[in-house]
Amino acid sequence: MKKFTLCIGLTLVSLGAQSLEDVLKSDHRSDKNKARDVYRNPLETLNFFGIKNTMTVVELNPGGGWYQEILAPYLKNKGQYVTATYDADSDSEYRRNSYKAEMKRLKDNKKVYGEPLVVRLSGDVYGEKESADMVLSFRNYHNWIGKSEFEKLRAIYNTLKPGGVFGVTDHRSDTTEDKKGYTCEPCLIRDAEAIGFRYVGASQINANPRDTKDYPGGVWNLPPTLSERGLDKKSIKKMQKKYKQIGESDRYTLKFVKP
Repeated sequence: MKKFTLCIGLTLVSLGAQSLEDVLKSDHRSDKNKARDVYRNPLETLNFFGIKNTMTVVELNPGGGWYQEILAPYLKNKGQYVTATYDADSDSEYRRNSYKAEMKRLKDNKKVYGEPLVVRLSGDVYGEKESADMVLSFRNYHNWIGKSEFEKLRAIYNTLKPGGVFGVTDHRSDTTEDKKGYTCEPCLIRDAEAIGFRYVGASQINANPRDTKDYPGGVWNLPPTLSERGLDKKSIKKMQKKYKQIGESDRYTLKFVKP
């Protein structure tokens, strides 16, 4: 009887939710992605936002899935991971291909990710109104500037429950200008407050004082992209060596709450 009880206990533990630390160390993450932890600081970032494994969390445009492979397993057993992604029928070939790649990734990792909910990254709400405890955006805001930033912020606000958290990181400009991938931190705070959010505060965990923000090809000259855009062909290797020493971009990490 004791052995049977012990077996049941061990089974329940194995089926239980993983801690963030366990997910970050897990073998399902590639060495390449783990190597970026030093720049993206996922444990500290998510703890700053106040994530819990019982939450319903919406991630906006997961892209290549770097954070998705952390969030989906973490929320698998007790919470709900929601991906707000591009439309399958988008006019953009890039967006259609991105959607297909993400759907394949979710299918291939079903055992690890569980059953993520997929909603459209469009419209005035991501999924159901007031359904999420947290909405997260990692390096997306620079793509919205001058196009749809207020539309996106309103949709985020509508998606969150009262008391829900909006956490955002992006490349930080040193001026009020949004250019070359870098965005104005105080401008984002102002715009979010105008929508109705309460600004809670900022963390400097993703700051990088080595980032000079003056690259010919913008932030994309830095890792992980290491774009050759704007670089002299004769000095590409030299410049990329320099950019690797700088590391990934200087980023703000901001937390807002829906009252």
